[in-house]
Amino acid sequence: MKAFAKPVVALGFAAFFFCGLLCTHLDDVTAAPLGLAGDLLACVVLVVGGILSGRDWSRGRQYQIVGWSFMASLLFHSVLGNLSDILTHTSDSGSSGVVALSPMVYTTIEAALLAVSFAGLWTTLSTPSEVVSG
Repeated sequence: MKAFAKPVVALGFAAFFFCGLLCTHLDDVTAAPLGLAGDLLACVVLVVGGILSGRDWSRGRQYQIVGWSFMASLLFHSVLGNLSDILTHTSDSGSSGVVALSPMVYTTIEAALLAVSFAGLWTTLSTPSEVVSG
């Protein structure tokens, strides 16, 4: 099995994303929690996909694909929106919360996460369903 297709990678990525989300958007958790609902749902879907594919790869693989797809689409939209803000100079700051980052650094980190989520999606799609994960 390819490295990014392993269920433990999906679980680790979802946990890292959740921690990063809370650290960069802590103010939004109390002020506008519904704004983070999509991000939190993507984490939950990827965690569920990782757990199910870890138990039985042939049956759980499809759920991991859904989780990686959801995460990749969410990050793709965010990166394009942040790039648009940077190019039009409409962004005040990249993030606020426990960790405050400039818009360029924040978008670069998001782009790296997007690359990892695309790698997870691609390798999960290209790994046969008969492969037993370990």
